[in-house]
Amino acid sequence: SPDTGWTFYAQYSFKTQSNVLPALIGAFVLGFSSILTGLNFIVTMHRMRAPGMKWMKMPLFPWTLYGTSWIQLLATPVVGITLLMVVAEKLLNIGFFDPALGGDPILYQHLFWIYSHPAVYIMILPAMGVISEVIPAFAKKKIFGYNAIVLSTMLIAFVGYFVWGHHMFTAGMSETSLFAFSFLTFIVAIPSAIKIFNWLATLYKGSIMLRTPMYWSVSFLFVFMIGGLTGMVLGALSTNVHLHDTAFVVAHFHFIVFGGLGFAFFAGIHYWFPKIFGRMYDEAWANTGWIIFFMGFLTLYFPMFLLGINGMPRRYYDYVPEFHFLNIISSFGAFIMIAGLVVILLNLFKSAKRGKKAEANPWGANSLEWTISSPPTLENFEEIPEIK
Repeated sequence: SPDTGWTFYAQYSFKTQSNVLPALIGAFVLGFSSILTGLNFIVTMHRMRAPGMKWMKMPLFPWTLYGTSWIQLLATPVVGITLLMVVAEKLLNIGFFDPALGGDPILYQHLFWIYSHPAVYIMILPAMGVISEVIPAFAKKKIFGYNAIVLSTMLIAFVGYFVWGHHMFTAGMSETSLFAFSFLTFIVAIPSAIKIFNWLATLYKGSIMLRTPMYWSVSFLFVFMIGGLTGMVLGALSTNVHLHDTAFVVAHFHFIVFGGLGFAFFAGIHYWFPKIFGRMYDEAWANTGWIIFFMGFLTLYFPMFLLGINGMPRRYYDYVPEFHFLNIISSFGAFIMIAGLVVILLNLFKSAKRGKKAEANPWGANSLEWTISSPPTLENFEEIPEIK
């Protein structure tokens, strides 16, 4: 296997003795799936909306997919071309990144992170869209500040292109670049804060129905806020130098991506499960799985913040004895989380076959998919609906 890590960083990519070319070419080809999927979604939303479905009437989940699709379309070619440059360097000895050939290894880091930081938003934006669908349904209110959420979605997609440098504060950049990337990192947090405010405002004075999708959504808000606030710590130049490449970064990343994406995924699965299968899951077991998973998640990742603050580096298979206790707690949390996942999946698999029949709209939601039967007929709608 290629001995380069997941980033293919120079100098690993050209000094490794393993055959890295198949992995590079495979990753390049895989990028086409991302580009074409993004293009497909963009064209679909421009050309195939239902009659009367104007842009500012679209549900928020498609809006987040729209922002995501532009990232896929515009950012993925950068990393694809970068991988081809690595291939050309290895095969033709062209000095792009190898200093011995006149190249610059820091250039690779810039090109890699120009794609790989927006890639985080490829994962988290659809999760935000799911939460924007679930919370209004269970608060029995329209989403607060629809226009602001749409604008913040597109701002995240746009500004996300310009903050890649915060991954490289210790790599060697000019002071101007350091301050610019730090400033932009704080700026990109503003649209996310707008979303958090609007979700909380939607809950305010709502007739809240506490069901499993709502539990997942509220816990999403909790872990996402922690992930976002710790991102501000990493965005500050003074603290980043100390925390860079420590377990603190691992905890922050997983609170955002695994916490954000994972919790929204399960919120969406439990929300649309009756629509997909036409059956209800066991609510008691679903809630039990959520509690176990949530507790396991916090037990797994909270100790990593403390480990990182105290200087434990990431990507090391061993560590000094004083970090032993917190690592044991963290490992114990992983087993708790796996137990919760087993409960969740067993309940869903069992309910998909033997759950009680679901009503067409068990949540009393207002979005278009809940106006048809559960599960939907083959073509969803007998005739194309007209939005008024």
